[in-house]
Amino acid sequence: MVADSSEELLSVAVNDFIGLLSDVLDSKPVANIVLTGGSLGVAFIGEIAKLELDLSRIRFLFGDERFVAFDHGDRNEQQGILQFPELAHRSLLRYPDANSDLLNAQKLMNKAMTVSFGNVHEQSEVFDLVILGVGPDGHVASLFPGHQNNGEWIVAEPDSPKPPAERLSLSYTALNRAGRVWFLASGAQKTQVIKSALNDADCGLPLARVKGMQETSWYLDKELSDAL
Repeated sequence: MVADSSEELLSVAVNDFIGLLSDVLDSKPVANIVLTGGSLGVAFIGEIAKLELDLSRIRFLFGDERFVAFDHGDRNEQQGILQFPELAHRSLLRYPDANSDLLNAQKLMNKAMTVSFGNVHEQSEVFDLVILGVGPDGHVASLFPGHQNNGEWIVAEPDSPKPPAERLSLSYTALNRAGRVWFLASGAQKTQVIKSALNDADCGLPLARVKGMQETSWYLDKELSDAL
């Protein structure tokens, strides 16, 4: 989908989100939704906060989290709650904060995910929708090009190219347990990595390694689309 502006992009994505939720909740008691940070991701959260959703039937999880204190302004969860306070009560699982060691936090989160969803390598859908932003380097969540990204459900990133350095992220295997993946991207600076991913699924960029089990969709603004 191509929109004239980032505002229109968000409007279309939110309308599609409403339709998707209706379809999912017709057949399931609860929808599991993975959110993203970044400017578009946080703006999307602000838009869905305006909707009259039955939040008792929706559970949210961020695709990654900055390993900082719970109330730190860099934390995705904190930014999301500022836009949508009910997120604080509708989290699927909460990433540990920086009061513990990063690798220990990874183990704790992996254990919690395994208790909730079983073995990460099973083939069934876990998430109804994963929403991802795209970095100019092609990273998604906190999965960066050239980094090891080792993990089961959860990856520990000790040296992010973007501060804060320490992150926790859903792994590629975990993200690919989604029925649908939506990429939200704007700005011509992301042209090359998106072009590479669309033209070559084996390019090795993180954004090319995530696909929905039913559907993978792109929401682009005109500036970015025209440059492709």
